[in-house]
Amino acid sequence: MTSVRTHILDHADDVARVGADLLAEEVSAQREIAIALPTGRTPVPFYDELAARHVSRRIDLSQARGFNLDELVLPPDDPRTFRTFMARHAWERTGLRRERCDLPNGTAPDLEAECVRYERAITDAGGLGVAILGVGVDGHIAYNMPGPMTLGTHVTRLPDGLAASLAVPPEDWPLRAITMGIGTIRAARRILVLATGESKATAVQRLVRGPDDPHWPCSFLHRHPDIDLVADRAAAASL
Repeated sequence: MTSVRTHILDHADDVARVGADLLAEEVSAQREIAIALPTGRTPVPFYDELAARHVSRRIDLSQARGFNLDELVLPPDDPRTFRTFMARHAWERTGLRRERCDLPNGTAPDLEAECVRYERAITDAGGLGVAILGVGVDGHIAYNMPGPMTLGTHVTRLPDGLAASLAVPPEDWPLRAITMGIGTIRAARRILVLATGESKATAVQRLVRGPDDPHWPCSFLHRHPDIDLVADRAAAASL
């Protein structure tokens, strides 16, 4: 039985607006809230909306803590890192202060130790108050890929097709990433999923209706006690 609250809207800009409304509710209740932050195409309008609200002083993220969902194992100066994405789209311009934001270190000499450090940092921040997520066409959440579930932050190998979509050349495959695990994400007090486009329709259906299925990682969220799906009509077409 699902507990997902669904918000079905006409356009991607509406998804960004309602997503920002829901985050603002959480921030107003707890200014130092720890937020799991996504990257990718879907969250860009969401970050743009937060930036506009920051300028007009309709949201204050200055005391919030940010924790990225994942990071690619690439050199630090590679433009495809999520550190670069966050610097362009999220940090500072939305009011999120860089010094209060953390993300996995994809260049750490010991990646397993970095996973332990990251989990500890989230715990030390009081745990995630809200996790903001996108969902992949294949149902992946963060970089929890279809297959056996790993509960905590871990290192994962990305499918070559996904590496190609990130413009990583074949000579740099296999591409790896450090990602929050499904267990880390499900421990968030509230989950907010943003979904746009018809290619996400099957994943959205699995997320809302379940049942738990390792081949669809998003399905492991459908019984979370406080979860919202904010989707445009195309992404919600199979509901």
